[in-house]
Amino acid sequence: MKALLVNPYIHDVSAYDFWLKPVGLLYIAKALRVSNFDVKLLDLLDRNLPGNDAHDGPYGTGKFHSEIIGSLKTYGIPRYMKRYGAPLSIFDEIDFDPDVILVTSMMTYWYGGVFETIKLLKERFKVPVILGGNYVTLLPDHAKKSGADFVISGDGIPKIYEVLEKIFRKKIPEPVGIDWFEKITPDYSLYDKLDAAVVHTTYGCPFRCTYCVAWQRGFKSRSVGSVIEEIESLKKMGIKDLAFYDDAILVDKVRFKEILKALPSGIRYHLPNGIHAIYVDEEIAALMMKKNFKTIRIGYETGDPYLQKQTGGKVTNAAFEKAVDILKNNGFTNKELGAYLIIGLPGQTFESAMEDVKSVIDLGVKPFLNEYTLIPGSVDWEEAVSKGEVSKDLDPLVLKGALIHYWWKNSMGIKHIEKIKRKVQEFYLSDRL
Repeated sequence: MKALLVNPYIHDVSAYDFWLKPVGLLYIAKALRVSNFDVKLLDLLDRNLPGNDAHDGPYGTGKFHSEIIGSLKTYGIPRYMKRYGAPLSIFDEIDFDPDVILVTSMMTYWYGGVFETIKLLKERFKVPVILGGNYVTLLPDHAKKSGADFVISGDGIPKIYEVLEKIFRKKIPEPVGIDWFEKITPDYSLYDKLDAAVVHTTYGCPFRCTYCVAWQRGFKSRSVGSVIEEIESLKKMGIKDLAFYDDAILVDKVRFKEILKALPSGIRYHLPNGIHAIYVDEEIAALMMKKNFKTIRIGYETGDPYLQKQTGGKVTNAAFEKAVDILKNNGFTNKELGAYLIIGLPGQTFESAMEDVKSVIDLGVKPFLNEYTLIPGSVDWEEAVSKGEVSKDLDPLVLKGALIHYWWKNSMGIKHIEKIKRKVQEFYLSDRL
């Protein structure tokens, strides 16, 4: 039994490789190999593929190869859509004859890349295609338009085995059942060249932020031994950079400190996903400095106390400032430290967002702007639908942060957002950052 696992193209107005790896797909790959499948990976976002090495950035990040594929003028948006990933010629170079193809998905607004990838696969191979991932889980009905033969939402491995048994018409023993997160690790050996990797030490998030859906998956942690064993294995593969992409890695501080103490040397570590300020303490900061952490992002989102409370209450200004002080006192500078700010939150004013930018910079931290995205399935989404502000049938593409502010009445508007972005760029070019 041969399985081709595919990480699809991105269709978007912009995209950048911040250690993007299809971790869920790599978990499935390991499970299938244990079940005696012959597995091959086609990661169209792998910048080590020929033609996709557009530009290398710091610490294993970088730009994707891209091509303009259309315009968004029909939506009244003056932007161009691009395809990000390896050139289309990569499909002619696939030396593998699969019996089944599994395609993953990430952001809901990237569905265009999923559709195109499945179309290209269907033209190249005449075998069943299974589609799963985050987009499918959030928008299962929309995903049925993808052209895939089977669409699987939620945690993939148990359901995938059910579908595979239908396809192959025989029992396929699942190696570890529902305990896959602890007992199976992502199969990075499928990459011919690996410079950087992503590790998850937890799954989900205990907070209930109104703009997010991570909490809907619940929250669970891996054992310290399992995490360190995986990282040691990745070190042997020669990785130089490792990004922890947990949604709430600091929640269990005792456990995280044990991980920090056991981290192997010789790797640069990164926390790009926004850590929770309330859990930062002196010991954690000292250990991160000792263990060579080069990227630390704090989830601040907004400095407006009312909006902080309304969106879930995960941070306060006092907690954020204290976390920054602790990290700076342990040697971190704005070269490593950044704070995520959401601009365009419902109810957020232009003046409030500008004040947030100024406050972060005054603390000696780099601001990283995230344009507010309305995520299907979030509390904000359900409220917007119930009020008739958006339709459930709306194209997910235009809900993306870079696009929704052109038309959504609850936003401060694209002109104000662009002005804030220009102001941040001025600070980056000044001596202050």
